[in-house]
Amino acid sequence: MVATRLSRLVEPAVLYLLGKGEAAHGYDLIAGVNDLGLTDTPVDAGAIYRCLRGLEEEGAVVSDWDTSGGGPARRNYELTPLGRARLQSWVKVISRRADAMRDFVKQAEKMLEK
Repeated sequence: MVATRLSRLVEPAVLYLLGKGEAAHGYDLIAGVNDLGLTDTPVDAGAIYRCLRGLEEEGAVVSDWDTSGGGPARRNYELTPLGRARLQSWVKVISRRADAMRDFVKQAEKMLEK
């Protein structure tokens, strides 16, 4: 079996989930990224948190501490306009790559039929 490493898709996945508003805490983002099924193996929690730190440093997301509830405080993340623009750029890149992959599969299938 061929292993696929799509770890670079962590960033657009995180931006997408934050844009949808369905996940705002790191734990929710970890589950959401893995639910998207973009990789064959679960995405490491550390990769999610490294991505979030980088996005926050660049101004693509902002965070604050959520102290509501009975448990420990959790960091709440929110997409910024810069983050939305970055996601838009990712969508264009991924769309072009998806088209190229579809073309590759068609050509490879034709070649393998011979």
